Amino acid sequence: MDYRVKVTGRSQNRTALGIVHAYCRMEPRTTLESLRQAFPNSICPDSGVKELFLPIKEAETFNTKMNLYFSKPEETIVLSDGTVIAMAQVWSKSSLDKITAHAAKYGIEKTEPDKSVGGAGGFSIECLDGYTFPKARKGCLGMLMLPLVVAAGALAYLLS
Repeated sequence: MDYRVKVTGRSQNRTALGIVHAYCRMEPRTTLESLRQAFPNSICPDSGVKELFLPIKEAETFNTKMNLYFSKPEETIVLSDGTVIAMAQVWSKSSLDKITAHAAKYGIEKTEPDKSVGGAGGFSIECLDGYTFPKARKGCLGMLMLPLVVAAGALAYLLS
């Protein structure tokens, strides 16, 4: 397999999150429907939720007693239509193995979790062998909004 991108996460769940972020950067026209097709719910049967990906407002209703979705601005996924998506955050080793095997079809490999990985979201994404992410095309609002969403989240955190 020719891998184009390598993901390293601070933990199992951060690695899974990084894999999905890498996929969305590789496929800048991703919609919620296409994301659910690329990574079906069956990949993570132990997530504790019915859907791996939900619009952020809907996902936040599940986070009242226990955090079941990644919902901080640096964790969320902004899709091509500007929809902000939260991903389920419960990932066992067997589920991580499933998403890793599935992601290989898209040219994404993962390394073992590394507690020293910092950065937004607790994962790093590295392009391999000269690969570069496609540029956001006209109409790909989601990738253009990502810096604004992260900045707004940081500002809200500072003001709270």
